Amino acid sequence: MAAGGLAASVTLRPELPWLPWLTAALVAFATDGIVRSHPGWSGGPLDSLVYTFLPALGVIGAALFIDHAIVGYARPALALVAALSVGVVAFGEYQTVDVRSRLYGPFRLVMAVATYLVAFSFYAVLFTRDDPLGFASLAVGAVSMLLALELLRESRITGPSSLLVALAIGISLAELRLALYFFPLDGLLAGALLVIAFYLATGIVHHLLDHDLEWATAAEYAVVTTVASAAVIVARIFA
Repeated sequence: MAAGGLAASVTLRPELPWLPWLTAALVAFATDGIVRSHPGWSGGPLDSLVYTFLPALGVIGAALFIDHAIVGYARPALALVAALSVGVVAFGEYQTVDVRSRLYGPFRLVMAVATYLVAFSFYAVLFTRDDPLGFASLAVGAVSMLLALELLRESRITGPSSLLVALAIGISLAELRLALYFFPLDGLLAGALLVIAFYLATGIVHHLLDHDLEWATAAEYAVVTTVASAAVIVARIFA
């Protein structure tokens, strides 16, 4: 479904703006069924919803990024790569239902990398498109909130606490998107800065929820954020 929907959305002319959204909805329903089929699944009717955010946003983010930044025959090829990645993510959602699974650790790493890549695709596109600033900021906040829920679901504290924390992360990223409007950045550099901020916010919050945030860990996040931000600034100066 992901391969067919993504390939069609970036190759068919005239464009069908609703096609990526339909594909994302189908992928979300499929992921929900995959997760619920796990032998260790014991959640309620809405507990599986958080597992569907990353695959669905992966479809929409890939379609937006390919349509905005890629031209020529690379478009369908990249769409197929993105669809394969969505399939891996859906399989990863299944493997991370049970924390005792031997594949839980490797796939949590895969899911984290996929989350930041999806975030970057949205951030870069939403910075460069001609959308109203308010809409772009709200979209950045909404995407950040949903992706934060994916990263935070392995925390020891779930439910309303994680939801409120994810909402706070979304509001913070939306405010940063507003602030970046006043700086002369292109889409890739702005997307990189937003991803860095998202990494800092989700990382610090994750440790706070798990009650294991130490000075050394906070210093590590501060160093990584400072170095990465400096690299983006230097790239902007010498670009």
